[in-house]
Amino acid sequence: MTIKKDRTIITIGENKQKMTRKVDTYEYESLAECIKTDQVPASEIAEIFTDKKFYKYYKKNWLWYIT
Repeated sequence: MTIKKDRTIITIGENKQKMTRKVDTYEYESLAECIKTDQVPASEIAEIFTDKKFYKYYKKNWLWYIT
């Protein structure tokens, strides 16, 4: 994935929204992999990232090279 796409994901994740979707912890890794491999549309990523615990996990574990 390119740095540009990663920056877009960060922008989506840091958008201030009320949580509309809770991600169960057992889904974190498989869902993160689907996001990273472009299997999830941006509109759904925006909804998923309203769960700030999941977004924090994703940013820490899948966007390690973005500062």
